[in-house]
Formats: sequence, structure tokens, C-alpha cells
Amino acid sequence: MGTKNPSKLKGVERALKLFYSSVSVVCVPVESGVPPQPIGIEQVFTGAKNRALRALAGINDCDLGVGVEAGIYAVGNTYYDVQVAAIADRSGVVTYGLSPSFPIPPKFANALLAGEVPELEVIVDRTFGTSNIGEKGGLIKLLTKGRVLREDLTFYAVVMALVPRLNRELYDLPT
Repeated sequence: MGTKNPSKLKGVERALKLFYSSVSVVCVPVESGVPPQPIGIEQVFTGAKNRALRALAGINDCDLGVGVEAGIYAVGNTYYDVQVAAIADRSGVVTYGLSPSFPIPPKFANALLAGEVPELEVIVDRTFGTSNIGEKGGLIKLLTKGRVLREDLTFYAVVMALVPRLNRELYDLPT
């Protein structure tokens, strides 16, 4: 897995354990190759793919590389937070999945777009008086009063990225 973020680790482990009997996740800190706050769905996908491929390249005895990248994208004038998971294997196949998305507060989006903060976590921590919220449940935890956590979003993104792997014949993936 291409990060050491504990929230992402929990979500990745939960997702993989749903479908695989033996799972051991090794965290490898890698560069995403995108800005600290990816803006636009293409940047989010690119960051996830880079993390997956670099994690897989960093550990020789792993079967899969998993990259999870959080970012924002716009629909009209509203910005949404999403996590994209990429799963890469040694045959070069990369599959993707997305988490549920949620709208971020307009003042947070405006601060990001104006370059006032380098990433969402900075303005979230400043506004809510938290520290490293991205590793402690994320903005979604604060907005849902603790009922949904960042690890839940990661979990769903990874499960969705596994869909083609669980149905290889339908997606024309090599076996």
C-alpha cells in the first residue's frame, strides 16, 4: 500500500479481507506524483495509480499494489471530496474504484482554489481545531458527527477497485 496513513490502512485491510483469506498489508511511503491536494478527477486517478505502482515496485514479494488518493472535483459550482483506489498487479493490470463523494463546504473549496492552503486538511484542522484529521477519521468524520470515517470511504473505494478482479471474465482481465 502506497501510504502510511492509518485511516487508509484500516479501510484497505477491511476491503481485502472481505475477499481474500490471507491478507498482509505492507505500508510503503511513496510519492503520488500529484499536488498535495489533487483537484480534478484526473489528478486523483493519477495519484492513486502512481501510489499503487510505486508501492508494488517497492516490495518484491507482494502480489498487489494498492494506492488510495483523496482529492476534490467540481460539478457545477460545488466541490466534492472523493477517494480513488487503484490496485495494480505484477501483470500490469490496474483497476480502479471510487468512494462515495460528499460536498465540501464552499469556504474550504474557495481557500484551496485561491491557494490560501496547500490541502484540505489544513483548513479543516484550522476550522475545527483538530490536528492531522486526515489520519484520524477525516473531514467526513466531522461532518457526519462521527458516523462515517475516512476508513469507510477507503473501504468502499478498494471494494469497487476489486470488482473487475472478482469478475475477470466480464472485464476481459487475464487470469
